Amino acid sequence: MTFLSISNISKQYGPVRALDDINLTVAPGSRTAVVGPSGSGKTTLLRIIAGFETPDTGQVKLEDEVLANGPAIVPAHRRGIGIVSQDGALFPHLSVAENIGFGMERGAPDRDQQIDALIDMVELDRGMLTRRPHQLSGGQQQRVALARALGRKPRLMLLDEPFSALDTGLRENMRKAVARVLQIAGITTILVTHDQAEALSFADQVAVLRDGRLIQAGTPQALYLTPRDRATATFLGDAILLPAVLGDRFADCALGRIETHANSHTGQADIMLRPEQLRLATIAETDAGSTCVGKVVDVEFGGAVCTVTLVLADAHGGETLSVKSSGIGLPAIGSMVSVTVLGKAHVFDKAAG
Repeated sequence: MTFLSISNISKQYGPVRALDDINLTVAPGSRTAVVGPSGSGKTTLLRIIAGFETPDTGQVKLEDEVLANGPAIVPAHRRGIGIVSQDGALFPHLSVAENIGFGMERGAPDRDQQIDALIDMVELDRGMLTRRPHQLSGGQQQRVALARALGRKPRLMLLDEPFSALDTGLRENMRKAVARVLQIAGITTILVTHDQAEALSFADQVAVLRDGRLIQAGTPQALYLTPRDRATATFLGDAILLPAVLGDRFADCALGRIETHANSHTGQADIMLRPEQLRLATIAETDAGSTCVGKVVDVEFGGAVCTVTLVLADAHGGETLSVKSSGIGLPAIGSMVSVTVLGKAHVFDKAAG
């Protein structure tokens, strides 16, 4: 079932084509993340959905209502869409309670109860209701902004990089808290972000934009493990890209023979592995059946996840690889290790750029 339908949306600013024939559907109650580098068109798409911009061509439909059909649009204030921006955009002269209640009917008999329920929903103390925004932390301000948006009972929630101004640890906690609140409320959500990890962890569906075009949309797992092209693969995370010769469900490459999913072709091709698919073991721990051997040239300690750089032996092409490894039992620089591949390699279609 489709809740939001974006069909053939295009937008041009002078000579710049910001969006080029975008098609995307969003299921009810789901969370979709629109991700892409700066200038990819993701903010323009969000503004068109919100009603702040008009498309040149194409249609936006929410449930059974057409919100935009080319330049003919329903005004933003009549769309029933909530939005939370990067800075929260709270009114500095109003208290937290007044900010949350902004947009609610002032004479409603249960207005105070609604405000109490909303601040409880975003997991803030009711004692904060009398404070002003400048007396709150960044994370608290974002929760108030979310409560204010929820107070208008939106059909759809748009999040415009709402966590980007927060510290790393707080950003992760806020992301989880917001996802939990929206899931409880049952509100369909679209997040725009430049943070790939944020998109993958937050959303049920991820849509990748590049140069105004929708490159690929699907589940986070599908995009991460089977990206459409090399640019998408490296944008969504660290990737090991290797030339290979394909056979029937296998690829011969510098790491030896690796299992692949069913291929539509044989012969020369490029394959992708994620660094966490590689496992290292010192030569002393290796049996004769090891896949290949390399020399460790650098170790970057990162706590739970560390990066080990190694150069494969000449017999395996002398490739330089970066491998994700646990911080426990890291090999020493200069040591020889074996490399074993877990799972299957992804094969790029020859037609993909």
